[in-house]
Amino acid sequence: MAQVSDIAVYQKLSEVADELDQLASQGATLVGEVALETAAKTVRGMANAVYKHIMSASDETMDS
Repeated sequence: MAQVSDIAVYQKLSEVADELDQLASQGATLVGEVALETAAKTVRGMANAVYKHIMSASDETMDS
């Protein structure tokens, strides 16, 4: 199985969150809309965590 870089993970999670936001705006019911918005926020939070990890690793490299 091929390895995936942290930046690729961040980019894909951000892409998925954007897609969920787009679907939420088209939701047929309030329940569906809220579920998609919640999922988007969760995925965006994961992307943010990966981004912070990338940036902290970058800072550590610069300090060395």
